Amino acid sequence: MRESRKSQLASFVILMGIGLLSLLLLFAMNFLAWPVGSAIGKVATFTPSPQKVPFGVLSVTVVSNQTLITTSNLVNNTGISFPFSTTEPLTGIPIAVSKGTLQPFVTNRTDNVGQILENIPPDTYNLRLGDWRLNNMNISVQVYSNKVTAVNVTLNATSYTVQQFDIFDPDSTGFVVGWEQVYAQLLSSQLITAKGPQTFMDTNLAPATPIEGIGQSMVTPISIASVQLGNGSQWVQFQVKAPLNIGNIKAMSLLSLKTFYSVNTSAI
Repeated sequence: MRESRKSQLASFVILMGIGLLSLLLLFAMNFLAWPVGSAIGKVATFTPSPQKVPFGVLSVTVVSNQTLITTSNLVNNTGISFPFSTTEPLTGIPIAVSKGTLQPFVTNRTDNVGQILENIPPDTYNLRLGDWRLNNMNISVQVYSNKVTAVNVTLNATSYTVQQFDIFDPDSTGFVVGWEQVYAQLLSSQLITAKGPQTFMDTNLAPATPIEGIGQSMVTPISIASVQLGNGSQWVQFQVKAPLNIGNIKAMSLLSLKTFYSVNTSAI
């Protein structure tokens, strides 16, 4: 009887030990599993931040190349030989930078050296130069990362002094209107219509007035109908696009404007 009790007690102690050991093992497994599971969860939910693409530099420079073609008798008064040419920066030109047809996200004006500089993301952009002398030019450019995209714009302005002119006013209104013809003699064999410029008539300013100082209201746009060359000069037949009082016309010059540009890319 005593042996039987001892056997039962031993069995009970063994069972208790097994149960305690199982609890300890379960606790240990849970303890070890928590940081591993937490770490796995962190890896699974990690989202890498997008890589930043370096910006590029957009440089736009606008200059005028002005040529004066006039009569030889002015040489003695000024000491300047003609044709006379000068190159100057065009300041205050508004430039809008946009993508496609969207509203511009960068607007600026050229500084005292005729330039703007912008740091912008690499992409294709449209530049609008909002000035009548440049015919409100639009230019498409590609800006590259870590590179300078240089846009160089040149306005070729040529002023022709008119040697003599004739105005036909068949209606005797005293005004030059769009359907009436004006004939002007230019002492130059350089065709005023070459390369399709914008052309204007000036009756207010001196032909040598810098293009920087000419406002749109100071000149009258014209449409050239024909040009006849001969003996180192040319007769130009044209119509005005706005009425002019004939009595106010004491002198006349013609102004042609043509804009060119080039795009170059270099490393920063």
